[in-house]
Amino acid sequence: MTSSVSTIDEYIDQFKGDKKTYLNQVRQLIAEVVPAEATETISYQMPTFRFNGNLIHFAMNKQHLGLYPGPDAITHFAAELKDFKTSKGAIQIPIDQPLPEKIIRDIVAFNIEKLKDKQGPNWHKSRGNWLEAEELMQQIMLKTTLKKEFKWGSDIYTHKGKNVIGWGGFKNFFSLWFYNGVFLEDKENVLISASEGKTKALRQWRFQHVSEMDSSKIEAYIQESIRTIDEGKEIKPTKSEAIPPSGILLEALHSDQVFHDHFRALTPGKQKEYIQYIDEAKQEKTKLSRLDKIKPLITANKGLHDKYK
Repeated sequence: MTSSVSTIDEYIDQFKGDKKTYLNQVRQLIAEVVPAEATETISYQMPTFRFNGNLIHFAMNKQHLGLYPGPDAITHFAAELKDFKTSKGAIQIPIDQPLPEKIIRDIVAFNIEKLKDKQGPNWHKSRGNWLEAEELMQQIMLKTTLKKEFKWGSDIYTHKGKNVIGWGGFKNFFSLWFYNGVFLEDKENVLISASEGKTKALRQWRFQHVSEMDSSKIEAYIQESIRTIDEGKEIKPTKSEAIPPSGILLEALHSDQVFHDHFRALTPGKQKEYIQYIDEAKQEKTKLSRLDKIKPLITANKGLHDKYK
């Protein structure tokens, strides 16, 4: 399977024969239940339906379909799901069995009811009105050869499969992030590290107003970023001492064989990131919340910080 897809069509097209047919059936089944305003996307590299938030994820595994409707739905339908292997946030449906259409419909309907009154984010209030800045960046991108990909909820532009640039508007500034920014000459002396000590290669260029955005200078930074990739410049990961999982993460690994296998398939560095993420939480409820958050990432074979690389 490819490591990056931007649409559900692309995800399903990776599969052949019965698996492809099965995925199309699942997609169609969910589409028949969700409201007209629901949207399809890729989240955590899995097909996802959204309706005032993530409604449900699904993904094809070797011998089963994984459904990820969230812990509330799994708890609510515990009796109906007794014949399936479940964890806190996932349901495993063997693909050699008929698709349990009623259960899936009921789960989706449950989540729709749960999310129907949830208020979505007010972009203009929390992120500022940056339509002109967005339009300017789109015009600049038309002059490049970069490939537009949808990753982790936003558009990212890539070259030879490597991330080059992304951007976003916030309440007080509009930010461009250059994924190989540490290697740029930075003639304008504008690049900053948003997370000093944690961010290795990524650098940001922030603007207070669209009038500050000089197209020719931005284009020059993009072209230099492309050259760093052509020249093979990248920060190599450094080896660090292994940390064994403990506490609730260790318990989750012991109780869910599929989760265990996906976790062990990750590189030692990515395993360590997840272990530290759980261990850093001081309260038990925070640890549980973080465990629930990382399970879909791990099941999708993603690292905790992949979106920043």
